[in-house]
Amino acid sequence: MKFETKVIHGGTQEDPYTGAITTPIYQTSTYHQQTLGGHAKYEYTRGENPTRFALESVMAAIENGTDGFAFSSGMAAIHATMSLLKAGDHIVMANDVYGGTFRLVNRILTDLGITFTAVDTADIVALQEAIKPTTKMVYLESPSNPLM
Repeated sequence: MKFETKVIHGGTQEDPYTGAITTPIYQTSTYHQQTLGGHAKYEYTRGENPTRFALESVMAAIENGTDGFAFSSGMAAIHATMSLLKAGDHIVMANDVYGGTFRLVNRILTDLGITFTAVDTADIVALQEAIKPTTKMVYLESPSNPLM
């Protein structure tokens, strides 16, 4: 599919109940369970939601990926991504990241044994010099904060 087609149709399916070709917005918080822990496709909207699944599917199609992930906030996405790191890993990050990002790295991840170096990422030499054998992530934000 071309990009224009992916944006409109990528990853979406006809709604099995109504036949709608655009996914409706499901505003429910819970879904019917046949049994406790019965592993229905949708249990609680914070975990799974057909509307969010449609968005994630379209985003994956647009990016030619297999999966997409949508979060309710930027910090949720940042935390989920950084949770892939393990003790001993190192992050190189911009020295002007959002304060919440800096606090996550400086106050929480360092307690878990993850180290970081904050650099002026506009300085390519400084960026290259900050990379270590243990560096597993180079983290940038755009637009940067607080300079925007």
